Amino acid sequence: MDSPAPPPAHPRLRLAVVCALAMAAVGYGWFIYQNCAPYAGGSDSSGYLNSARLLAQGRLSEPVRSVPGLTPPAWNFGYYQALGYNVDGRTGRMVPSYPIGLPLHYVVAAAVVGFEKTARVVNALNALAAGVLLYALGRQLGLARRWSLAGVALLWACPVWIYQSLQPMSDSIATTWTIAAILGALRARDRPAWALAAGAAFAVAVLVRPTSLVALVPVTVALGTRWRAWAGFLLGGLPGAVCLGACNFAVYGSLVASGYNQGGNRILDAFGWEYFRGNLRHFAVWIPELLSLPVAALAVCGLPWLIRRTLRIALLLTGWLAAFVGLYSCYYCAGETWWYLRFLLPAFPAVILAGLLVLQLASGRLPGRLAWLVPTVLLVTGVALQASLADRLQVTEIRGGERNYWVAGTWLREHAPADAILLTWQLSGSSLFYNTQPIVRWDQIQRDDFDRLCRTAAALHRPIYAPLFAAEKSELQGKLGGRWLAVGHPGNVTIWRLAAPGAVEVAR
Repeated sequence: MDSPAPPPAHPRLRLAVVCALAMAAVGYGWFIYQNCAPYAGGSDSSGYLNSARLLAQGRLSEPVRSVPGLTPPAWNFGYYQALGYNVDGRTGRMVPSYPIGLPLHYVVAAAVVGFEKTARVVNALNALAAGVLLYALGRQLGLARRWSLAGVALLWACPVWIYQSLQPMSDSIATTWTIAAILGALRARDRPAWALAAGAAFAVAVLVRPTSLVALVPVTVALGTRWRAWAGFLLGGLPGAVCLGACNFAVYGSLVASGYNQGGNRILDAFGWEYFRGNLRHFAVWIPELLSLPVAALAVCGLPWLIRRTLRIALLLTGWLAAFVGLYSCYYCAGETWWYLRFLLPAFPAVILAGLLVLQLASGRLPGRLAWLVPTVLLVTGVALQASLADRLQVTEIRGGERNYWVAGTWLREHAPADAILLTWQLSGSSLFYNTQPIVRWDQIQRDDFDRLCRTAAALHRPIYAPLFAAEKSELQGKLGGRWLAVGHPGNVTIWRLAAPGAVEVAR
């Protein structure tokens, strides 16, 4: 039997509860907004924001910022390639290597709040939308209100969810649209019009992260064999598919090409069976840690019980998780660290919902107050464990580290000459976003190329600056040499200037 229904709440008490929940949701959105790192930082964040900047300008590509006299055949256009981009070696045009979905979100928000706040606003609204959709999905699957609210708390307290929601990354956005697609597909069984919404949400999820295609597994279970629902789903997803194909063709020359398969890179090379066992072990350790051990254990141990009671729901949730785990268990870096479970983030709601469904069924067998006390203790313990883990992993401190990119870009804009040449690597994407000077990737060039760059800079009377993190300086020095003078220390970045552009010397 299911858990006993609580007595009807007094209207004033119900209003007070609704107001308290609304305030909690607003507080969580404000928490995301305040702690978000809205900066163009490393490859991912700068790639998405640079792509959004291009789209806002009505462009899909841009020319490299080259130095006069340093062009093919004596020079490689790839030496000007910023992180997060691919460059055409023949034309010198750069195109973003990341999918178009998240940048489109930022463009829409920037039209209202400006680019300075766009990542903050999108991420905060996305967190709230994910909570609303997960609550609705829980109710659709048969969870009582309190259990559905518990699911929202478990997602919002998940360290990976928080970590990804505090930076310009696509994983949390893809999660929200995946939940929306599955919710729409479930509701389409009774009202076919919902299939249109499901198809549109699925298309956006794929635009944000192409690997969201595997969410077709739970969507298929949700839609079943109703041909009208499938027709509506395909119709709803058609505009997104056309947008993706047109963008791929315009940028990469093929309807099915992507930025992950450009510049000598092949995404399939990143997958292999040799990663399977290690990644699965990593997932088995970290999923219970990140989603709270009690809920994850219930989801796994109670699965046979759930299958006997609600086979279709069990198949949907199992297929949802298995699709993403199956894909990323063979991905080369998915098992390297805890925050790489971001790849599985779109499937985390499946674990949460499965655990709560089992807990709801089990609580119905407990007598009296235990039916409320035991689940409450388990859920409070689970959220407390998540909060403790988030604190240990320092997930909210990302803003301080990412701010270094913005501080360095600001220093270069205010102190470096407009005709300076920036020799950089880790800050190449952020330098493209925050600055206007040409960028040369020191990690791509060799000593002969550096000699040529120095001679050209001397002839043009243009200084060479190198914004570097601490670990980069010794690598650059060992590879290229040169006598460098520290001229600025914005944040954790040091700005170096080549002392004599015309003479390559070994630093003393």
